Amino acid sequence: MKQNKEKGITLIALVITIIVLLILAGVAIATLTGDNGVLTKAASAKEKTERAEVIENAKLDILAIQSDKEGKLTTGDLKGVLDKYFKDVPEEITAEDIATLELKTKDEKHTIKVSEIYNGKLEGTNSSMSVAELKVGDYVNYGDKLTVQTYRTKEDGEPDTGYETSQTFNTNTTTLWRVINKKANGDVEIVAVNNTLSSDGTTGLYLKSQNGFLNSETILNNLCSKLYANPTYGTARSINVDDINNLTGFNPETSDWDEKDYYLNNRTKTYTSGGPFWDKNTNTFRNATTESPVTVDNTFYYYTVNENIPLYDTLIEESKTYPGDYSGENYPMFYWLASRNVVARDDHSDFDVRLIGRGGVHYWYLFGARAVGDTYERARAGAVRPIVTLNSSVQIDTSDTTKDGSEQGKAWILK
Repeated sequence: MKQNKEKGITLIALVITIIVLLILAGVAIATLTGDNGVLTKAASAKEKTERAEVIENAKLDILAIQSDKEGKLTTGDLKGVLDKYFKDVPEEITAEDIATLELKTKDEKHTIKVSEIYNGKLEGTNSSMSVAELKVGDYVNYGDKLTVQTYRTKEDGEPDTGYETSQTFNTNTTTLWRVINKKANGDVEIVAVNNTLSSDGTTGLYLKSQNGFLNSETILNNLCSKLYANPTYGTARSINVDDINNLTGFNPETSDWDEKDYYLNNRTKTYTSGGPFWDKNTNTFRNATTESPVTVDNTFYYYTVNENIPLYDTLIEESKTYPGDYSGENYPMFYWLASRNVVARDDHSDFDVRLIGRGGVHYWYLFGARAVGDTYERARAGAVRPIVTLNSSVQIDTSDTTKDGSEQGKAWILK
């Protein structure tokens, strides 16, 4: 009698099969959805593509705006572009900002640096830009921010010029200004295009003898501060020799100039007789004796300014071509620098104030003394040239696109 044998799947085999299927399913799911899965990579690629498209479209919009505005872009323009593609763009936004911007058309967010869309110069909100963006040499219309003031050299409390007659100076509100220096803190210095003369329009500031020398820097700075400062915009002072040296790169220690060797080898002179000589420790003049000598520092130097420097036409050209009579005392085309100068020789010293004249940095003596005891003095007159330091918070009005500071007729307008 035959026995039938039935073939079937054992429980163990079934369990093993299920386990294998689960493993395969896990592998498949991981392949699709893991960090490196197909679906994850696809989603990432889609996100990157979408992000790149938004950035590219925004850039094209910005280029279109700049083509209509001679390359300029205001903060308002930038915000308008961002508003087109993203929700809730901040009112104040700069190229340095990092913004989490939500797309308008989809409920998705992308963290985007604004600089990825635009990283150039912004002209500022309401068609303005920061004063820190000005360039050395740019013309600026600062005069309309000034009110007419007066400065009198013989007013109570003012240092003595040494000159017998009182002089009156008025604010020149019509002159233009040019950028002469940009500071690290964002402040910008502008210098007057035209000299300041006394109220008669032809005479410069007179300084004379010992007091003229001792007080020259204070007088020049006071005069400029009184006439040209505006508390809303900035402070004013006189131009000085460091301003010119900064433009020219001149250094008396290393640059070439006449008598440099004498200067380097005769830094001081000590007088045991004669005078009076200037005692810098007390800022007074006194006679020298063996028991009480006077040591004078030699600080003189002079040089012709190279015509290729910035602002040469504004600061140097007129002094080079002065048509007047050099034998006279007044040289309106020359102007004072608020910097003193001492020429110390073996037998005498000259005490001077620096100036711009004859195309370079020079000086005029106001008082001198010899070791044998005699003295000499002179009254000298030179124009005054103010420098204003504009605060970094000052804004430039760029609404008039013809004003770009490139020449006098296109001077920047301060807001």
